[in-house]
Amino acid sequence: MRAYNCLIHFYKRPDFRHLMEVVCDLLKGPVYLAGEEVTCLITFSNTSPTPLSSDSGCVLAWASAQLNCFCTVSDSKVAILDKSVTRKSSNPGHGPQSYQTSFQPTAGEAGLAVLSTPTKILFCDLTLHPGERRTYSYVETVPHTASPTYRGTSVKYSYKVSIGTQRLNCPTSMLRVPIRVLSIAGCRADSGPGEREDRLGPTSPFLEEEGVGDSPADLIMQSVQDITSKRRTSYFNIANSRGKVCKFCLYKRSYRLGEDIVGTFDFTVGSVQCVQYSVSLQLREGIEQEYRVKEDQQDKLVTHSKHHEVCLGFSHSHMALPIPLQLAPSFSTPICSVSYLLHFEFVTSVAGVVSQPVPEEEGGSEWQGPSKVDIETMVWDLPIQLYPTYPNHAAQASQLQHRILGSV
Repeated sequence: MRAYNCLIHFYKRPDFRHLMEVVCDLLKGPVYLAGEEVTCLITFSNTSPTPLSSDSGCVLAWASAQLNCFCTVSDSKVAILDKSVTRKSSNPGHGPQSYQTSFQPTAGEAGLAVLSTPTKILFCDLTLHPGERRTYSYVETVPHTASPTYRGTSVKYSYKVSIGTQRLNCPTSMLRVPIRVLSIAGCRADSGPGEREDRLGPTSPFLEEEGVGDSPADLIMQSVQDITSKRRTSYFNIANSRGKVCKFCLYKRSYRLGEDIVGTFDFTVGSVQCVQYSVSLQLREGIEQEYRVKEDQQDKLVTHSKHHEVCLGFSHSHMALPIPLQLAPSFSTPICSVSYLLHFEFVTSVAGVVSQPVPEEEGGSEWQGPSKVDIETMVWDLPIQLYPTYPNHAAQASQLQHRILGSV
């Protein structure tokens, strides 16, 4: 008689009655201006297959939504006041999120929540049978003084729409939707009648009240348009200890994200010969004095675009420097300030270079540059101001999605 060892595997049948899906659609896209309304449609669906007649459906106890802004800092560059806040969690005192039964949108997030709008309840006690879905609208206004979305070397600001829900006798489920916010520092959405007369663009004499019915985003961008469209030509004489190098012309000093910074150089007025020059768009990130780790801590400079030109023998030259859409507008918070400047570098000849006259005969002639030139370099910084652009324009350079899907 033979004995056989029999090994039986028991497989747990999947419970298809618990397939719940949450979809968040950002109606205006993933980019918003400070002062603009964030509008999203949140859909709860029971995607389970057709059940038996005894199935009573899935019960969701509640669902809430909130807009949060998180600030994350580098411990080696920023002295944070709240030592209990770390880069790993803004709410480290609570247990794992899998054991939570309440709406805590900031738990487990990196950094400190510097902005939390009032929590809005979407529903209570919702029952969804297989194949059913229910859509709710969530609308929240970003404060006018909100910081922009910014990823710097020392400080980072990020925004998320947090959606929480709880199934009956289950822990809380969270869906976080990242968005980008553009600050509007220096822009006023509401202007008086006197300022409206100075606005650029067509106006209708048949409208008694101009601006009625415009959205906050339209009013903000109209203010930005008024600031950045006016040309205020400035001339700068570039000179060193040995004399004048050139005259630089800049048509304005206020720009929108995505614009080109255009300027011209006139070397005919200079007595010092310029061999080459470069212009760079630099971001300056400065930490406020009370938050600095070291007293002599220097500001951080980051170059984003650069124009270089060899101008030996040139009488005139021009530059066109693009402003990347992914940059943050100029802003300032209690922790840091972000500003922009044009960094110029001029390489001049010490002894000068003998210029070759233009040949009078036909056919031209060949000019051979000098093999060795004694040079010196001079630098100059010119501050400029950057303002936001249209959100749909900035969204083209953003990798954020306007539709996020999650499960419950």
